[in-house]
Parts: sequence; C-alpha cells; structure tokens
Amino acid sequence: MIAAELLYQELKHDIVTCALSPGRSLSEGELGKRYQTSRTPVREAFRHLANEGFITILPFRGYFVSPLTIAEFNNLQEVQLILDPSAAALAAGRATADQIANMGKWAQFKYKSNQKESYYEFLDKNRSLHVGIAEATGNDRLVDLISNVHTRLMRYFYLGLAADSFGSEIAREHCAIVEAIARRRPADARQLTHQHILNTMRRSSGLLSAARPSRYVELGPSNNFTGAMETFRVQPTRRRATKGL
Repeated sequence: MIAAELLYQELKHDIVTCALSPGRSLSEGELGKRYQTSRTPVREAFRHLANEGFITILPFRGYFVSPLTIAEFNNLQEVQLILDPSAAALAAGRATADQIANMGKWAQFKYKSNQKESYYEFLDKNRSLHVGIAEATGNDRLVDLISNVHTRLMRYFYLGLAADSFGSEIAREHCAIVEAIARRRPADARQLTHQHILNTMRRSSGLLSAARPSRYVELGPSNNFTGAMETFRVQPTRRRATKGL
C-alpha cells in the first residue's frame, strides 16, 4: 500500500503536470484504486493539496482539481513580483558558495526549441533556481511561499505555454541575477529579479494570447464551478517525473 506522504507527492505531481486535468472531479474511491491505497490517505492528501491551492473542495459536490484561470495566473505573478526580488536581495548577503554554484548550474540551462522534454527539464530547473534562491535566505517561511507560487505557476506552462523564442533571453536574465548574488550586491540582485519578473509577465501575456486558439487549450466558462470565469482546459497527458514539487 502506498504511504500517505508518497501518495501526496504522486497526486501533486499528476496535478502539476496536468496528468489530472484542471477542473477534473476526483473521488476517494477512484484514486484509491489508481494509487492502490485506502480512502484514508487519499482524504489526507486531498486536504493537504487543498490547503496548497491544488484541489478545490466544494460542499455537497466533492473534490476537484483546481481550475487554471487567467485571474489566478496574474495573481501568482504579482506575488512573484513581491517575493522574488526580496529573496534575491537577502540571498546576496547569505548564500553559501555551494548554494551559489548550484544556482549557476540551474541559471545557465537553455532548453532546446520545439523539444518538449528539454522544455520540461527547463521548468524543473527554473523552479529549482527560484526556490534555491529562497533557500539561500535561510527563511523557511519565505521558502514555503515561493515554492508554492512557482509550483502552481508550473501548471500553466505544462499546458503548452512554451516560450520557444525566449530560452536564451531567460538564461541571460537568470545568470545576471546569480552573478549579482555571487558578488554580494543586494540592490542589483533585487533590481535584476524585479525586471526579470516583469519580463516574464510580458512574455507570458503574449503566450496566453497565442494559446487561445490552440487545440490544446480552450478558454471558456467553467463547467465544474459556479460563476463565469475564463478557465484553461487541457487533455490529460502523462508527463515525466518532476522532482521536488
């Protein structure tokens, strides 16, 4: 039988990579069979994931994979704009040599255009970089917040919002941030990270517009949740393992 913590990680991975598609109804019995476990650990995992924003619990209706909405996407990026620059500034004064070395490895990765596996690897390394910067601050609460925001944002990019033309540009921005941290320049690290997030918001805005007519993404009223909202939908696809979500 699968352990409760492992079940939580498996469920979270399948939600982040859209193997369990946004808006999908979930049942304890169905997932108990899928992951070969009893209802109790499934229920515990649901509650944990609901607290993190990955599952929505509707009274008298059940559990649903949280939908992906334009409003949430914009909100998460605004939170990034608040948290990430401060983390970079703190990291510039606190990061160890080993932490900076790891940041450098993650920062310089450039994914290959039109190669999905390369792009998925980039998503992992991008998250590792931003969470790694937070970890270098030594502030566990900041790590939790930044990890949650970046993991939730990954869902949108697993949908197919691939920035094929921005790989080199993103790598340059990442490397500049790490260099400022390595040189112990908090103001530069803050400013470069702030600009990087603004650039990401600009790039993402264009990608969202381009995704609207895509055969992979459909924008329209949610069928699973009350109220009119623009909701991303995607065909469930099994992705490769994503580490450390």
